[in-house]
Amino acid sequence: LTAWNFSRAVERRMKAISDGVVDRHAKSVDILLTGCEVSLWMAEQFASDLQKAFPKLFIRTASSNKLLGLYGQGLSVPCIGFPMSEKTWELDEPLVIIVSHSGGTFSPLACSNLLQSMTRNIFVVTSEWDTLVSKQLRQLFDDKEIISSRIFSTDIGVRPAEACSVSVAATHQLLTNIFEHLCGVIVGNSNFRHASGAIITENDLKTLEKLNRMNVGALEEICGSDRHGLRLPKEFCGEEKELRNLGDRWAEHVLEGTKAYIMSFIYIVVTVTIGYPLISGIATAAGLTTDWAFYITRFVDSLIYFWLPQINILILRLLQGRPLRHRMTARTVCIGDCPWVAQAGEAFLSKLFACSYSIAGLNVISGNPADHLVHRHTHRICRGSLMVCGRPDGRLSALTSLEATVCLSVNQASSIQSLGSTCESVTIGHNPYKLPLSFRGIFLDSHRPNFLCETMLKVPDRPITSGSVFSKNLLMQGVERHHRTPSMRKTSRKTSTTSPDMGWDNTSAVKEEALKRPHVARRRMELNEDAVSAAASSSANRLRSRGSLSIRGSIKQLSKSSRHFSIKNAFMDKASRDDMANLSLSQHDFSSHSLLGQYTDMKKGSAHGKQDDDMGLTRMGGKARVDQGSHTVQGVLADLMKEKAGTAKLRRLFDEIDTDGSGTIDEDEFVLAMKKSDPTMSEQDARKIFHEADTDRNGQFTFDEFLTLAKTPEADLMSTLQQKDRNRAGLSTIMPSEESYFGEEFRKNAPSSVETFNLAKSQHFVMELYESRIASLQRFVAMTVMFHQLGKRVQDFFPKMSFGLLGYRMDRTHSIMRIATTASPVSGADVRERMEVLRITRTIMSAVATISRAFANHLDDKMYAALNQTRDDAGGSSSRRLGSSRRLQNSNRSLSTRSTRPQDKDSL
Repeated sequence: LTAWNFSRAVERRMKAISDGVVDRHAKSVDILLTGCEVSLWMAEQFASDLQKAFPKLFIRTASSNKLLGLYGQGLSVPCIGFPMSEKTWELDEPLVIIVSHSGGTFSPLACSNLLQSMTRNIFVVTSEWDTLVSKQLRQLFDDKEIISSRIFSTDIGVRPAEACSVSVAATHQLLTNIFEHLCGVIVGNSNFRHASGAIITENDLKTLEKLNRMNVGALEEICGSDRHGLRLPKEFCGEEKELRNLGDRWAEHVLEGTKAYIMSFIYIVVTVTIGYPLISGIATAAGLTTDWAFYITRFVDSLIYFWLPQINILILRLLQGRPLRHRMTARTVCIGDCPWVAQAGEAFLSKLFACSYSIAGLNVISGNPADHLVHRHTHRICRGSLMVCGRPDGRLSALTSLEATVCLSVNQASSIQSLGSTCESVTIGHNPYKLPLSFRGIFLDSHRPNFLCETMLKVPDRPITSGSVFSKNLLMQGVERHHRTPSMRKTSRKTSTTSPDMGWDNTSAVKEEALKRPHVARRRMELNEDAVSAAASSSANRLRSRGSLSIRGSIKQLSKSSRHFSIKNAFMDKASRDDMANLSLSQHDFSSHSLLGQYTDMKKGSAHGKQDDDMGLTRMGGKARVDQGSHTVQGVLADLMKEKAGTAKLRRLFDEIDTDGSGTIDEDEFVLAMKKSDPTMSEQDARKIFHEADTDRNGQFTFDEFLTLAKTPEADLMSTLQQKDRNRAGLSTIMPSEESYFGEEFRKNAPSSVETFNLAKSQHFVMELYESRIASLQRFVAMTVMFHQLGKRVQDFFPKMSFGLLGYRMDRTHSIMRIATTASPVSGADVRERMEVLRITRTIMSAVATISRAFANHLDDKMYAALNQTRDDAGGSSSRRLGSSRRLQNSNRSLSTRSTRPQDKDSL
């Protein structure tokens, strides 16, 4: 019900934008997200993803404290250091999403009241339907509006602890669902797609939905429990065990001072009580009676007393196998990952130790390893520091350079040495490659099909045919590889065989899994069946169509060039398959630098495979081609001259299509030209291309629009043709991808003119979404599992050693409040008065805007009538008058939709 109301609000806003009813300027706010602390960090990541998906929308995030101080005070609180003031944002019926994973934080609660004076499109993401902010928001509507639900709930209950982990993961997951739903509403309407400048496609949403559904199984194995709270068998808890073991190890770092203190206490009490320190006692037991010798033994015993804590720490480190030269002081944990994971992880770990004793305290810092981690925190990295860093999956071409940057930060921190020792750095990620300078690498199972770029690097040296034993064996190996824990992989390597005589059931580990772990095997059986059916249906026909989707090829054919644009099919001819097979990486060569080199070579190969006459470019200096990567003056000039020559050729082509000489191309002219150049193209596809490329929505192509279309990569045009207008009756459902690897259908249907790397590049945005919405969540959960084990081990130590006299709870703080972070630094005393003032101001400004638009339309109508009367008096031809009238109508339509509303209260 909430999703339905949310869809209606999105549609109303997008319709107002596409119809030109609302202002479009730098102060506009289409979607506003607000929250505090962890909720705000998740909202910022959500807004970042949404802004990338729809560049033309104005999406803003702000702390609830800032909104409350700016709009909810009689004397507003200035936002020093932030570009926010009452004159920089215009909140005119924006879509507001309040994120509060606890549901009881004061600032979002006050904002849910305050923002009612600016918009009724307010929604909240919280932990339960009956939280404080939910109750407040339900009062926004009358009792008659029974179905006006505005509450998105994770249903995890009221937040019970200061340190938050489950509520954060659930909120991030719910925001992913909201992201998909919002994108589905906009992508499903061609007018909305154009008005928002949509980058995300239907295929991207299907891929993200598939990843989102498979994410549940990945989180289950990281936590060691299924979605119903039942423990998984030990064979499926390899990741959890590794994380908890590392948490225990780091707990020993934190507790070594406490244990050394206890050992020193015991030593002093025993030796003083019996009257024989260690060395003196040994000397006495050995029969030493010389007085001067006892001076020496007592001197050594005094040194032992003085250095006793350090000696005990060295003994503990020897017994536990930890480095001896680490600093003997309080530990500092440095967390590195994307902003929301690093900040949420820091908040979680620091709150676990909020009530711990000072002797077992912990300093926590965090940063983004791809940005400022090195600048801010490497001076804090010393021998004995603990560092955990999340690594993006560099096996994906869109994330390879990002992982290389993260790895460089980790290596720089790990290379800082003192007395021959350094920090203890740990990386968590999906790429199974351990950094040489890191202490340990924890590798999470992918739990997803391959992307197209991964398939390109691992393509077999011979084609997979339907029904062959080879294809079945290869497919099963692929399914097992992506859906097994490291322990299962080790077992299967010992028990499996690749003999083709065994056919489909060539791996005994699969049978053993079904017998030993039935409740987990059922979860994976559905996934395996989906992958097998998708592969069987797609492998029957590997030939790709070459006609109906060759959009740029059709435009080039119109130029009647003597040579045709042709590029060999890298996925079909044997030579190309062999070349691609040579790109395959070895099992142990998944370093970010190696992957980056492979993808760079692949990109250069695609760029160099273009013909010289592509886009009508001429030869320069007698050479067949000038490399795009050339950085010489001659190379740059040659590229510029080629681009200019191509533009001139497209101008001549544009004039040929413009049969009526109006200076623009209408839809019928474009369709006729496309059908003439490529008879295989359907009229529906041609019209769809026209509508998607018509940026100003006036039914005509200008030369700039035509030039943009001609330079659009064919992979992007293929995605355009796959867009569909959804059925707007009811909720739109996003179905998950059924491909055996992401991009399978895209690869199969791509024309031969589409470059190899461009196929993979078309998935770069959804790869980024995989990193921000799926992979980052898995790394966050992995960190919380490790941190929870660390905190619990330290918490349980004190009651055991003090026989229950000492102890603390790691889910609490020293605050008298149940949850300390529910408070707010900004008062809400003036909120109700400010609500009324803002409501009246907004009503007046809305009335002025309506009058201004009506007056502007009246002036436009008078101008239009005067122009027509002038042409009639001049005796102009009827056809010319009609053509001019059509262009004038389009001009008037754009003028009438432009609002002349005052920008702020001062102009009012």
